[in-house]
Amino acid sequence: MEKLAASFEMETTTGKIPVQYRIATSNPVSEYLLVCFAELNDAGEPFDYLGEASKTYDQHRLFLMPPAKEHNKITQAQYEKTVNELVESVAEKLKVKRQNIMITGYGESGAIAIYFGLRFHYNHTIAGDPQTLKNHYQFYQNVVKASLKGNQRIDKLFAQLHIEDFNRPHVYFYSGSSSQNYQEETKYMLEVLKEKQVLSKICRQRNIGVAGFPSFLEKELHEHTNQLACNEIIAWQNDNKVLAECVLPQYLIEDKRIEFAYYFYKIGEQEALHKTKYQTSAQYRYTAEDGGSYFVKVFIKRNKETITKNSGKIRITVAEDF
Repeated sequence: MEKLAASFEMETTTGKIPVQYRIATSNPVSEYLLVCFAELNDAGEPFDYLGEASKTYDQHRLFLMPPAKEHNKITQAQYEKTVNELVESVAEKLKVKRQNIMITGYGESGAIAIYFGLRFHYNHTIAGDPQTLKNHYQFYQNVVKASLKGNQRIDKLFAQLHIEDFNRPHVYFYSGSSSQNYQEETKYMLEVLKEKQVLSKICRQRNIGVAGFPSFLEKELHEHTNQLACNEIIAWQNDNKVLAECVLPQYLIEDKRIEFAYYFYKIGEQEALHKTKYQTSAQYRYTAEDGGSYFVKVFIKRNKETITKNSGKIRITVAEDF
């Protein structure tokens, strides 16, 4: 995980339980709020598990830090109560409805995110590889964990939570196959979440650990917020034609408002060789007159929303008659 830039300036809540936080508002204004629990690196700086992808998010973001060492004589219950009051006040200030608040975290912050989301009945939690609270989230005489002894698994912590049927939350879970704590902790916790009927999705990525979480988070956010997105632009040659297809996420496939414009480029040339107007078809064919390396840029539009995505490079061979 990469650390946050030095310009990531934190604020601190007032009162007996100070919590460091930062608010990043979206432009244009969003109706969603992403609450991001964080961890610290060895230098005491917050990790940014959202990475560069966070620049493409269309949600307001509230970053929350673990308790500082000088304020670690607090219980987990006190910390969560203060954080919940902060989340509620930020959401009210940004005019975000409670059902549009999403909680996320990775590692220890993933465990906090799940526990926080379930305890305060937030609708959506997106977490990755949750771990026992031991390095960053240190609490004093934790009344929530008072019954736990030694190195009992993390599932014991979640088993005691009561879930209200009238407002059942949803947990979206990610784990890399390289996760060292999966066998010891995670798979048992998943059983608890299944029993509570709150586990909505499990995604295990082969050979991808932390690095795979940002893309998983991004896809889930896009789906929950019905955000315009494109999985992939596929381009290939069929005879002397270049075929291009825009692959949309499943939740957008039936959306009739989406239109596509196709621009065909030859590698090394600034101007597109061929452009189309917006059309409703997710596929288009272009007859190539010259051989060479090409790529396709697709403009995807839905009302006032517009995104672009490029295909990979394809090699076109044009047969000539002699």
